[in-house]
Formats: sequence, C-alpha cells, structure tokens
Amino acid sequence: MPEEKRRAPRKKKTDEFERARAEIENESVNDVFAREVYIRQGSARDIKKADMVEITMGGANTVDAQSVTINQGGVAQVNADAIDVKQGGIANAQAETIQVTQGGIALAQAENIELQAGGAVAIVGTTVEVQAGGSQYMLARESIRVEQGGAAVMIAPRIEIENGGAGFVIAREVHGNVRALFDSRGALVFGIAAGIVMGILARSRRRT
Repeated sequence: MPEEKRRAPRKKKTDEFERARAEIENESVNDVFAREVYIRQGSARDIKKADMVEITMGGANTVDAQSVTINQGGVAQVNADAIDVKQGGIANAQAETIQVTQGGIALAQAENIELQAGGAVAIVGTTVEVQAGGSQYMLARESIRVEQGGAAVMIAPRIEIENGGAGFVIAREVHGNVRALFDSRGALVFGIAAGIVMGILARSRRRT
C-alpha cells in the first residue's frame, strides 16, 4: 500500500507575537499575544492578557492588560489595572485607576478616575477628580472634585466644585459655588439612585 502522506503543520499567524515582547509599527495585525506590546502608527484587532501595552498614534479593538498607555491613539474597549490616556480616546474603559489628559472616554469605570483637560460621556468610580474638563454624568461612591469643569448630572456622597458648575446634583455634602437640588432628605434619593446604578454596572463588569 502506498505510504500515506502527512500534512505539514500549519503555522499560526500569531506565532511572532506569542513571546515576551511584540512591536508593531506601520502595519495592521490581528490578535496579539505577548507580555509587552508596543504599537506605533499601527493597529491590532485584540491584545490579550498582556502585562503592559503602549499605543502611540495607533489603535486596537480590545485590550486586556495590567497597564495600558495610549498616546494620540484610540481603542474601542480596555480592561486593565491602570489606564493612562494622553491626547487619545477610549470608548469603554474599565480599570482600577484611569488617568486622562487632553483626551476622551465615552464610559469610564474605575476606583480612581482623574480627568485633566479632557471629556467623557459617563464617569463611574469611587473617587473622581476633574480639572478643566467635564462629563455628562459623574457618579462616585465616595467623592467628586471638579475644578474648572462640570457635568450635567453629579451623584456622590461628597461633591466639591470650584470655578465650575453642574446641572443636577445629588449629594450629602456640597462644597463650592454650587447649589444642591436636594438637601438632607436627598440622602435617601442618593442611596436609591446610586445603589441601582452601581449594582447594574458591577454586574456588567463581572460579565466582561
């Protein structure tokens, strides 16, 4: 009987990225698997389970990493421990800490959020600090501090605003030149509204 020919194993297109370091420059690739990922004027589809990702004038669809830095780039969805955005943007960001400088995020969810000269649609965290920026919605479990900025809606136990404003405020304590629409009786409203929103966001984050 003729000897059966064996097929040569097919090489994976992502073999070059299954290593400690991946550098992508002036090209577009699919999924990237590496401990450290650097993208310069290029793009990737998904970056998965990296320790560190740095994107400069490039982009990606989704990024899952411990630390993510974006300079003049954009990503659709980021899940990380720490996110630092400078002159870039993210559609959906979930992390422990998020820092945005001259950039924007549609939805930011983190324990600590700092926004400087940037904007967002919705910010949800434990502590929120905004300087020369704003968001449509700001919700915090502990405090919101805004300097030269504002929001359409702010909800937190403690809110401090300097040289800024808000259209709708629910808080136990309000400091600065802003008038809370609810006094001490608003604490009950705050508890109900914040509890519902935080619960929904926590469940959605566990599913991601």
